[in-house]
Amino acid sequence: MATWVAERLPVVGVDSAFVHGRFVDHVEWAVADRPRVALAVRVVDRGAGRSVAVVQLHGLRDPAGKGDGPARRRQAERLVELVRRFREPHDVVVVCGDFNLLPGSETFGMLAEIGLTDLVGVADTRTSHYPKPVRHASYLLVSDVAAVKRFEVVARPEVSDHRALVLEL
Repeated sequence: MATWVAERLPVVGVDSAFVHGRFVDHVEWAVADRPRVALAVRVVDRGAGRSVAVVQLHGLRDPAGKGDGPARRRQAERLVELVRRFREPHDVVVVCGDFNLLPGSETFGMLAEIGLTDLVGVADTRTSHYPKPVRHASYLLVSDVAAVKRFEVVARPEVSDHRALVLEL
């Protein structure tokens, strides 16, 4: 996992946490039980005079599907813990990534409790490179919908099995 930040945005904070499992020094993991990390970066948006905290993750993949269960509940709890620990009072918070969840997941209720609003909803976030019928995986949530100038789930060009999520604050 990586986060690229434009030179014009000073990085003023970084944090990370395992949202599933823990570090394992192993060459190969089973697909269903790989440790998962969320990465948080705070930048200063000089033009808007604010800080923005971006937390991204690649959520647990479960061969049984994208439904809720104990492991996903714990993942959501750990994600909420990271966001609470990392955010500062006046940050615009963005949480995004491949959550590997359905739109009705209890994870979104837990994130709503800490003031985050999902911008993706039930939109198809997959491309033609993904042949399965369930078309939900990627999400983007924000703490201040009024700060959003533009949000788009980009259908073209296709560069992976996920559509790009573009947010302009």
